[in-house]
Parts: sequence; structure tokens; C-alpha cells
Amino acid sequence: MNKLGGIFLHVGIWLGLGLLAYVFFLRQEAPPTQVVGSGQIELGRARDGHFHIDGAIQGVPVRFLIDTGASTVSISQELARRIGLDCEMQSTFRTANGAVQGCIGRVARLEFGPFGIDNAAVAILPNLTSDALLGMNALRQVRMEQEANRLRLSVVE
Repeated sequence: MNKLGGIFLHVGIWLGLGLLAYVFFLRQEAPPTQVVGSGQIELGRARDGHFHIDGAIQGVPVRFLIDTGASTVSISQELARRIGLDCEMQSTFRTANGAVQGCIGRVARLEFGPFGIDNAAVAILPNLTSDALLGMNALRQVRMEQEANRLRLSVVE
């Protein structure tokens, strides 16, 4: 019985440590806060090292990864199907992973945080790992200021 009690003690300790680790990492995965002011938003850097922002394309909610290296807002084929976006023109895109065949479509409305753009060009890429990248064709419409792990987007004056 003493041996069995020791086993239960060790199992309990390991389960307790596992629970503590789970709670610690669960808290770390919480999305950074978005502080919305009048015509501005402030984002915290996510655990993956990037900035993300909530938005919508054609009224469908989207979580954008902010990508200043992308010239165009890019979405996955799956998201394009969900919003009913068709290809208007085939194109080759230069990405960090090399050249990729995709196409370009136009959306009536693209929103991110408190900002919106009408008639925006969107690249539809076949193997995009996230739903959407917010590229420079949208980001040049706002002022961007980064300070450490915070990114502030505001209306261009």
C-alpha cells in the first residue's frame, strides 16, 4: 500500500505541474488587446512575433496578419470561396517562399479596426497559411507608428 501511495503522489505532482504549465501557456496565447480610439487603434505584438487585427471582407469577419512586406492584401482560396470572391485576373506573386501562381479579385468593402476601404484589390493565393494578410495597398491608407511591442494605426491627417 505504501508503494501505491508513492505512485499516486508522483502522478499527482506531475499532473499538478502539467496543469500549471497549461494555464501559463494558455494565458500566453491570449490575443493582444486592441485599443480603439477615435480614428486610431493600438495593437500589441502577438506571441508569434507579428501584429494581428480584426476586420472584415465583404462583411465576413477576418483576422488579418499585418504584413508590411506584402504589396497587396492577400487571402486564402478558402476565404475567397466563403465571401464569394471570383478571380478577375491570373497573376504570379513573389512571396517569401518564392513565386506563386494566384489571381486578383476586387472586394466592395474591406475593413480593419476602425478603417475601411472601398473597391480594394485582393490577391487570392492557393496555399496561404493564414486566412488573410493585410498588405500595403490597405496599410498605406493609414499612418503606422511602432514603438517596441505596440503598433498604432491612425487616420492620415
